[in-house]
Parts: sequence; C-alpha cells; structure tokens
Amino acid sequence: LVGADCEAAAEQNKVHFKNPQAFVQRIEEILREQKMVVSDELEMMDGRILERDYIPIFNNGKYKGHLWTYQDVTLRRNYKRTLEAQREKYSSIIANMNLGLIEVDNDEVIQMVNQSFCNMSSYTKKELLGKKAIDIIKVTDRNIINDKNKKRQQGKSDSYEIEIVDKNGTVKHWLVSGAPRYDEAGSVVGSIGIHLDITQQKHLQLQKEKLLRELETSNRGLQEYAHIVSHDLKSPLRSISALASWMKEDYQEVLEGNGLNQLQMMQEKIEGMDKLIDGILNYSSINSDNLKTERVDLNTVIQEIREIIFIPDHVKVVIMNTLPVLESDKTKMHQLFQNLIGNAVMHISDTEGLVKVSSKDTSTHWQFSIEDNGIGIPKEYHEKIFKIFQSIGDGERSTGIGLSIVKKIVDLYEGDIWLTSEKDKGTTFFFTLKKTT
Repeated sequence: LVGADCEAAAEQNKVHFKNPQAFVQRIEEILREQKMVVSDELEMMDGRILERDYIPIFNNGKYKGHLWTYQDVTLRRNYKRTLEAQREKYSSIIANMNLGLIEVDNDEVIQMVNQSFCNMSSYTKKELLGKKAIDIIKVTDRNIINDKNKKRQQGKSDSYEIEIVDKNGTVKHWLVSGAPRYDEAGSVVGSIGIHLDITQQKHLQLQKEKLLRELETSNRGLQEYAHIVSHDLKSPLRSISALASWMKEDYQEVLEGNGLNQLQMMQEKIEGMDKLIDGILNYSSINSDNLKTERVDLNTVIQEIREIIFIPDHVKVVIMNTLPVLESDKTKMHQLFQNLIGNAVMHISDTEGLVKVSSKDTSTHWQFSIEDNGIGIPKEYHEKIFKIFQSIGDGERSTGIGLSIVKKIVDLYEGDIWLTSEKDKGTTFFFTLKKTT
C-alpha cells in the first residue's frame, strides 16, 4: 500500500468490508471535503469493527496531505453493546416490575422512581422527581424513616413495614427493603428502596386476628355455659336417681317385677345421661389454653388405663413395643388412649379378645396404632364416627362423644387419625402426634 493512491487502495481493499461500495464512497467524500474525521466506524466482513480517524495536513492554509489511523475496537464495541443491552434489559425490568422502586440522595431528594411506585403512591413521576420524599409521601410514623436514614448513612440494609397515606388520602401498608447507594469511591450518596404494597394482606391479617379474638371469647363462653348447664342437668338427675333407689328399697315388696325392671331401666338411663354430660364437658374443655406440658411415659399411661376401665377376662390389652415418653398433657393422653382402648374392648365379642398398642417414629411425629379383633366398623362410618354424637352398634353403651374427643386431642397436637377395618375381623385406629421439644 505504500505509495499507492488512496482511492485506488480503497478499491483494492473494499472486499474486506461488509459494505464495500459505502467504504469507497466514504473515502472519496472525506478526501473531497478535507475535514477532520474522528471515530468513523467500519464493519469488516469477518465481523471485526475498525475505528478510523482522518487528519488533513495544512501548511499556511495550503493542503499538503493527510493522515489515516485505523484501530481495531471490536472488543470495546462488543463490551459497550453488551452493557447497553444489559442496561436496557434491567431498565425494562425496573420499569415493568410490580415492586415500587425509588432512589434518593443523602438529602432525601428523589432521583429516580419507576412506574409501579407512582401507581402505589398515586403520584406522577413529575410530581415526585426532585422533591424530598418525606415531604411528598406522608408516613404515619416519621421516626421510622429518620431511623432508617441513619442506618443507610452507616451502610446498613434492612426491611421494615410502614403505614403511608397516598395522594388520594388512602391509608396503605408497604413492606420496604432499603439499602444504601454508593458512588465509585465507595461513599454513601443516598439510598434505594423497593416497596411492596401489603395493604390487602394487612387487612386480612387484622380480620383474622379479630375473628380469632371473637372465637376465643365464644369458646370461653361455651365452656362456661357447658359447665353451668351440666350443673343444672346433673342436679335433678341425681335427685331422680336417688328417688328411684328409695322407691326400689321402700316399695320392693309392693312393686311387681315389671315395676322394679322399669325403675332399673330408669337408673340405667340416668347413668347414661350422666356419662353423656361428662363427655360433653370433656369435649368442651379440650383446647390449647389449658394444656399442661410434662414428661408423660405412655407405657405407664396404658398400665393405669388397664386398671381404670373394665376389661373382661377374655380380653387382653398388650403393648407390642416400648412406647415413647412424650412432652405433653398427661390428662389429654389418658383421655386419648382410654377412649380408643375402651372403644376397642367394648366392641370385642365373646371370643378371645386382643387389643394391641404399638408406636413408631416418623421423624416429625410419633405414629400410634390401637388394633383389636372385634366386630369391625362398616366403611360408611369411617368418617362419621369422629363427629360428635355419632356412634355405631349398641347405642346403650356409647355416648357418641369418645372418638370426637380423640379427634380433637389429635388435632391439638397437629396430628392425623384414620382407621382400617373389616367386618368381623377387627379394627385398627392409627393416629399421629407431632413431636415437641
């Protein structure tokens, strides 16, 4: 190329450029105008990018020649394009995300907001930019903002909730994640905040808390009512039972066999009613408020139950493996196992009966099973029997409350209860109790 004419050299080398004709025409234009050109960009056939400068040389105003410089700027150009693409990508994300974004300087003057923040606050960008955030956004507790500004100056980030009033006067709740902004020297120049509108969730939470308070009040009222009613019911029951006993004793010679039988039936009904009232009281008293936590050895509990309930000679209650020691309420554990074991014993016929109690560790819960070889439970009752006043078989012996008490206690310990059963082959109740530490 040394000594070659520029235009001729351009013709000779144009094949190396992506737009050959434009390459030649541009050189002719530059030579004709004889004006300095800086950073003229050229794209070559192999994908490289060249940057070209043209410097005309004059002496006393007379053109003497010129200087061409070519520099490969492919890496720089690609890096710039990548940065621009990333900037455009993240700008699009910031502009369109559902989270409100705001940047302020150290004086709380708003430098940038996205559209979501405008939507959340009901202000336009024009109304926000260049203004002090604390003067525009009405925060219920300004001490929170002052405290957070101090933390940003110290380079600390955190999340917090604030209550604000938007442009329209609507009270809103925001969850804010704030962090300091730094310059290239590492100095704090302001802060950035990402805002999530949690107003709806906050209202739902307040409604939930209100309902829970109302439910607790209602439960306490029901428990008090149950105790009052039980007292009012038990008192006349005791009187009637005593009267029936006196009549049997005092008029035994006068009453015929049928009369004595009727008095006996009356006493049995009264006894059943008494058990029903006790069951209702027990059911109404089961809640998390009166739980007493202590170490409870279930092996001892089963032994005590064996001694409390009536177990016919032809029925055996056996522990199949060593049961765990739980941190739980001993009374509730007694109620739970006594109802299940008593239910199993009651539904075993005259054949040799066996009730097996076992347990296993399932990591987060203890799983227990009470298995019997009794009469079984029809499938259509597998769900019903856990509801209060639902029973099968001999209604004379069952109040229909025992298994509902069991279900309530299992729920209290975040467990589940289910059963498998086959007619005339027995029933197995399974239940889980969450481990406590």
